[in-house]
Amino acid sequence: MNPETRASQLGVWLGLFVAALLLVQTGTPPPAVVLCLILVAGVLLASLRWQLGLLAVAVLVVVGVILRLDTIGHAFSDVLTVTRAAIDLTLAGGSPYGHGFAESTPPGAPYAYGPLALLWYLPSRAEPYKLELLVSLALLAVFAVRGRILGLAVYAALPPLIVTAADGSNDTSAGLLLMVALLVGLRAPRAGAVGLAIAAAFKPYALAWLVPLAAYGGIAVLLPFLVASIGLWGPALVLYGPSNVLRSFQRADAIHEVPYYSLAYALADRRSIPEQVFSALRFALGATLAVVTVPMIRSGRALILAGVAIFLGTLYLGWWSTFAYVAAIAPVLCWHLDDWLGLPRVVWPGDPVGALSRWVDERWPLLRQSRGDAETARTMPA
Repeated sequence: MNPETRASQLGVWLGLFVAALLLVQTGTPPPAVVLCLILVAGVLLASLRWQLGLLAVAVLVVVGVILRLDTIGHAFSDVLTVTRAAIDLTLAGGSPYGHGFAESTPPGAPYAYGPLALLWYLPSRAEPYKLELLVSLALLAVFAVRGRILGLAVYAALPPLIVTAADGSNDTSAGLLLMVALLVGLRAPRAGAVGLAIAAAFKPYALAWLVPLAAYGGIAVLLPFLVASIGLWGPALVLYGPSNVLRSFQRADAIHEVPYYSLAYALADRRSIPEQVFSALRFALGATLAVVTVPMIRSGRALILAGVAIFLGTLYLGWWSTFAYVAAIAPVLCWHLDDWLGLPRVVWPGDPVGALSRWVDERWPLLRQSRGDAETARTMPA
């Protein structure tokens, strides 16, 4: 086996092995998980003898679809329940901001998301989780077409991404908007700033990438971000009042009496530290990370990872958080993971993906390249 072929095979083995590890669960796993583990393990064993790149991609897609469909009806989050109530109230002439909703669990949670989310879920407001599931399946298909098998394996089998696809949260859609904004921003920072404003008007935690994007593309990106933000948030602020919008976000931050999935949750002596301390700490850490990472942003990879650090520090090093937020950063990380590690991709017959990538690179080259930013030239036999 020549070195190129061996490298290709190693990429397939790694992707399938990671998928198998993610599918191993303790206790009594759902039958669908065991079925998927058997499929992945079988292809992994067969790939030790034959070159099965395309089959591995197909199996990972099937696994991702099976696992996501199996979660339907097992809701954990009331985010989309509140969003649906906010849409109904808005259509009836009321304000979605400034108060809690009885439909939440427990009652009283506010609508603490951007005005774009109201429009995003409007067509599917009767069952908004179906849109999240569709977005998750669409992302799965995109990763499969790209042939980046490790990123595909992670997106197909990582438990938080499976759960959030149909559990009533909105982070899968947020992840799609954020991924598109950052992919555009790597090549056209001002256009990416507009995309980032769109993502933040859906869910404000996308602001974690604003300072890194300005460090990457120049301070001038702040102007299109500001203009787009005014256009997206302006109507809501005029109609419902800035104080009501702010009150919703403040209420969302204060409604969680018990810490969860956070630094406060992890610390054994958390009960002796007031919630306000943790709330202040997370914003201070986020701001500190935004400042200290600026000199480090010399490539697209640094831009993305700096934003991830700010995102994780702000959301997880406070009082309350949730595993669902992982779904927001997963798409952009899975998109780049194979390339950053130098793994070859699965090549479809005729290599249309390679041709499209070369065309995009010629027309819109990356603003700043690092070794991990460029598409690897190595390919994987089908």
